[in-house]
Order: sequence, then structure tokens, then C-alpha cells
Amino acid sequence: MLRSELSPTSHQPVANGLPAVRELLPCFRDWLATQRDEAKALTLLRALTDESLKVAGSTDLQQLEFDALDLAQACQWPECDDFDAASRKIKSANLEKYLSSRAADQEAFFVRHGLQHALRVCKRSPSGRHRAQWSLEPYLLGSPVGIIDAQSDNELVEARLGADGAQIEYDYAVAGTVRPSWLARPLFGSGWFKTRSLRGLLFACTGLAPMVCVAGLVATVWLMLFVRRPVTTADLAFLVFGAGLGWMLWSSIRSLWWLLADRIIPVADVLLGWSEAPAQLESFKDGNARIVGMVRYSATCPVCAAAVELRYGEGNERRRLFGCCVEAPQEHVFTFDRVTRRGRRVR
Repeated sequence: MLRSELSPTSHQPVANGLPAVRELLPCFRDWLATQRDEAKALTLLRALTDESLKVAGSTDLQQLEFDALDLAQACQWPECDDFDAASRKIKSANLEKYLSSRAADQEAFFVRHGLQHALRVCKRSPSGRHRAQWSLEPYLLGSPVGIIDAQSDNELVEARLGADGAQIEYDYAVAGTVRPSWLARPLFGSGWFKTRSLRGLLFACTGLAPMVCVAGLVATVWLMLFVRRPVTTADLAFLVFGAGLGWMLWSSIRSLWWLLADRIIPVADVLLGWSEAPAQLESFKDGNARIVGMVRYSATCPVCAAAVELRYGEGNERRRLFGCCVEAPQEHVFTFDRVTRRGRRVR
């Protein structure tokens, strides 16, 4: 049904058998509670459900609809004061794909609770300068699930796994917005530093120190070749310890080299704030200055609407970064282009 045609009693039981929204909201909230996805869409749906429950008994349609700022505030996002940024974030969450990819599970949940109807998201797009409004509305089980746009003659937005599902666009969080851990704060400050600075010199030392240690281990093992005595347990323990330490130090040196050569590497979790999502260490130029900063390239999976993170490939692709869906990291895999911030599905 068109949202523009709804009467003040649209959320009450109507002649065509659709129940009131308030009768379905508790079940929809319980279904959302069973989801364990790391997706912005899930956060949005939970916020929309909670806000709808607060006004479920109202007959005023304006109280039953929420714009981008309302949802951003309910989610406690930093964009709660910026309508354009909130709208972009909601769009990137891909609510349509999230609901359509989980329609079977949602409908089975409602059936198990003895219901013949479920809830879907409705987006009303007024003409002119009016803001788009989001709400929940009931539908008969067995109907397609997605987002209903009331401005498009009540036609369902079809799920497209073809050309659209094969493409992905990455969001970019600039240096300074990713919070480092207390351990990394002396080096990165607020999240970045210039290479020609005291912090840049300290960063260079973090690469030189492992190289000196590796050289020391190699020299120690070489000198042990001149010792004429039986091999002891202590010698074997030292060799095992030295091999493990050398591998760790070599991994640190290799990461630093890849940062200089490839301009971007994943950040170790120990360097990120406790509540920060996975991020990357990027080397870029700002004027004549070379800067190393913590940034974040992220996206929403166009297949299942879960979060997409950058990870290294395997085998011959072990030095190449790919966008991997956190819910299906081996199946929903996308290329990553740091310049265009886009990618295509490769698996």
C-alpha cells in the first residue's frame, strides 16, 4: 500500500486483514535480537524498531515516521547533527539487501510465533526539499521483502545480485578520526604524524631496531659454529627461541617495507583503541609533507549487507588487500583499489 495513501488509522487493523504495526513490533524486535551480524543495517533496524515502539499507539503518521537525523540520533552516531552525512551512511547500510537476504529466516520466525504477517521497511520520498521518511509496515507472509519506496508507485525495490551486486564502494575515514590505543598514542598522537618529525624518527627506529636484533641473532648463531663442544638442551632452546623471535621481527620489518612500497597495510589490533573497528596504516602526501596515519576503508557487503574489512590474500595474492565480508569472508570477496575506492566481486 502506498504510504501517501495511508489514513490516520493505517497502523490499526484494516479491512484487508493487515494487523497493526504495534502487534508485530515485539516479534520483529525479538527476531532482530537473534541476529549477530556486524552490520550497520542491523543497528538501524533496531533503532527504528525501538523508536516505533515508543509511538506505536499513536494515530499521527508523522510520529510513526523517522528521517535520517532521527535514526542517526537513535543509533548514537557521530553524524547525528549532519543530515547529508547521516543519509549517506543509511544508504550505504543497504537495508534492502539486509532484509531480502534474511527474509526466509525472518518469516520462519514470525510463523513459529503464530503470525501470518511480518514487518518490512517503508521509505517515503516526498517531492521537493522534504526529507525522506522511514517507517515499518506489515505485509502478508509470502510477499517479497525489501524496502518499499512510496514515491515509486508502491513498487518493490528488487534485489539485484547481477551488476550491482558485483560492485562495491569503500567508505573512507580520514587520518585523525581513528583513535589509536594508549600504547600507540606516543607515536601516532591523534592518529597521524609527519615522517620528517620527532615522531617520524621514532617510527623509523621501530623499523631499524628489529633489523639490528635480527642481525644480532644471525651473528650469535654464526659465532656458535666456532664453539667446539657437544650440543646442549640450552643450545636447542636458544635456537628455537631465536627462530621464533627472528620470525616475529622479520614480520615487523616486512610490514614496514610493504607500507613504504604499497602505501597501505592493515593496523595491528594492539595499536587500535579498544572499541575501534579494524583500520589501516596509510602513507600519503599532504603538500610537500609525507604523512603516515591511521585510516579506515570499509564498506557494506552488497550480497548480505554485513560489514566488509580489508584483509591480505593468500598464496600468490598474499601481498594484495581484498575486501572480505565478516560474515562470509571466504565467499563474499571483493578487490580493493585505494585510488578509486571501488572494487568488484572476485568470489
